[in-house]
Amino acid sequence: MVRGLLCLACILSIAGCTDQAKVTSAIDPPAAPPAVKTTLAAVESETPSPVAVPSDKEDLEAKAQMEYDALQAEFQESVKALRDEIATVESKDDQIRILATKDPSTEYGKRFLELARAYPDTKASFNATLFVVGQTKGDLKREAMEYLLDRYSDRVKLSKIAESLKQEVPSSDVERWFDLMIEKAKPGPVQASVMLNYSQYLGQLPLFRKTIAINPQVAERLPSEQLAYINSERTDAQNQKTAAILESVIQQYGDLKYQGRETFGEKAGSELFELTQLQVGMTVPEIEGEDLDGIPFKLSDYRGKVVMLDFWGHWCPPCRAMYGHEQELTQDLSDQPFVLLGVNSDANKQTAIDAVRSENLSWRHFWNGPRGTRGPISKKWNVEGWPTVYLIDQHGVIRYKEVLGDDIDKGIETLMAELHQEISASTR
Repeated sequence: MVRGLLCLACILSIAGCTDQAKVTSAIDPPAAPPAVKTTLAAVESETPSPVAVPSDKEDLEAKAQMEYDALQAEFQESVKALRDEIATVESKDDQIRILATKDPSTEYGKRFLELARAYPDTKASFNATLFVVGQTKGDLKREAMEYLLDRYSDRVKLSKIAESLKQEVPSSDVERWFDLMIEKAKPGPVQASVMLNYSQYLGQLPLFRKTIAINPQVAERLPSEQLAYINSERTDAQNQKTAAILESVIQQYGDLKYQGRETFGEKAGSELFELTQLQVGMTVPEIEGEDLDGIPFKLSDYRGKVVMLDFWGHWCPPCRAMYGHEQELTQDLSDQPFVLLGVNSDANKQTAIDAVRSENLSWRHFWNGPRGTRGPISKKWNVEGWPTVYLIDQHGVIRYKEVLGDDIDKGIETLMAELHQEISASTR
């Protein structure tokens, strides 16, 4: 899920973040021509005149390709002209202003899409559609993507497109494209991959929601409909739809290899477990394991206390950066009904033991086993980003999920206040 944060940086770019190279990498031969990176220039263009469509297939292909090549050359000239113009400007603000006001991608996108529709089912039409998908955004990209999936779904590697869409800033359009790809994908690994990517895309929504909340300048750049989509909590019906998709992956493709030694069934099972048992407001599922001394213990042993559960590893720089803060928390709350528990993901147990001793990580840790980050606890909990922190109240209810920094302190403060209020009320 952490990878989804990279998408937010994209929307800060005036030119848009989708790289045609990402899309063309998802193409079966013949491949689209090399991507031209959009670097925006002022272009005066005219809509191509209607063409007389030749009856001969080869003539049609040749004419379409000629127009496509000419349009690509014209676009590349506009890019070169803009690069030359930007090179003469020193101020970054002026460079951004030029990019914002002289973007040729929309105008050329319209022309490429018109070409694609004028010569349907030709190689030039296919590549022109790809250009629009890779170089534009908004309504134009939406139109091109749906044309691509409707007309050319048999020519593209839908699993690769699904991976690319997972990196997009969430929108109702992206969700609709996933639905369409699931429908178009051939049964087997491709369909399983699209379905799994769809679930992972939806799983990133809370992270985007949280990131936007603390970065108002990002929200300002999003259309109101897209912002509303991101900020809307998923309904029970939507969650049931996602669960049904994951259950289909398990039932239909469970034995197929996903990545490494993991199967689609195992990965979908982790996604389903997180969706149905690890949401805020749910009672936290049990964890049973051994600490670094080999002594068995359970998460439920600490019921009645506020629990901070930290998935960490000494291999992980952001995890190591939290050591000092965690030491302060355990010291400041040493006389309070609070406990910090770790789930360590170092594949070498001795590495974890040495880290605990040298860094004075005095709280208790589950060891995730010799498979490290893909050990049984993190695998079941579908942990993909490190560190991942859950805050659990005294009743064993998940109250905060995937919190970091100041949000950890604020969450603990809220839960401790509730616990003390409950204790006070019970003694009256």
